[in-house]
Amino acid sequence: MNLLKFSTNIKTVEVSQPIFLEGNNAIGVLLIHGYTGSPHDMKFLAEKLNKEGFTVYVPRLPGHGTSSEDFLKSNHRDWLRRVIDSYFDLSGKCKEVYVAGLSMGGVLTLILASIFNPKKIVSIAGAIFTTEKKIALTPYISLFLKKIKREGYNGTYENKDLQYLSKEYWSYNWPLQAKYLYKLMKIARKRLKYINSDILILASEKDMTVPLEAAHYIYNNVSSKSKELKIFKKTGHVMTNDIEKEEVAETIIEWFKK
Repeated sequence: MNLLKFSTNIKTVEVSQPIFLEGNNAIGVLLIHGYTGSPHDMKFLAEKLNKEGFTVYVPRLPGHGTSSEDFLKSNHRDWLRRVIDSYFDLSGKCKEVYVAGLSMGGVLTLILASIFNPKKIVSIAGAIFTTEKKIALTPYISLFLKKIKREGYNGTYENKDLQYLSKEYWSYNWPLQAKYLYKLMKIARKRLKYINSDILILASEKDMTVPLEAAHYIYNNVSSKSKELKIFKKTGHVMTNDIEKEEVAETIIEWFKK
């Protein structure tokens, strides 16, 4: 990668800054945000966990929370490497590290668990499958198009950082980056049998991005002796920052405190 080709105006907006909250119970929790998301999606959950004594770290995945230019220069290896590095860093501070991830973060959590088998993990709307069937075509589409304007999207936010992220990320579809997400999805499915961590799987009936099939597939294919599946009724895809976020947080806290 030629770093000289980067714009000098790229920066990480405030809501996307990594989150680190020191706890007092010797257990760390690594929280991993999703595709085109950033740490702000995990802020509520992070603060709830920290109030229970956990040390919490929410890293920012490469290419996220900065700009579309930066996003297009990142790939699945970068995202997985950041998660592994973050797990190492938190393991150096805490006696035990639990892991939870949202959407693509759930996929990265599963891959991480298949390698290191932390004691407890949570998959939150883990995107090992997606309702967007065209994702299988992204290896071909990405040869011609790197981003496509989302027809009908008009997301507006009062918060200037969220409005910026909407303009840079959520206003487009990203065939090249979706290709990398698709690779991670396939890797995760193949590695489920190597997961022995105690696993909590959360999903929602109202999720329009990840079908319930994904949660059941994870449940049926991991090798974990202790596993639970909970289906929510009202929340959308970003379960950690939606209408049932309180119950989602309480469910995860109870799982980690078992």
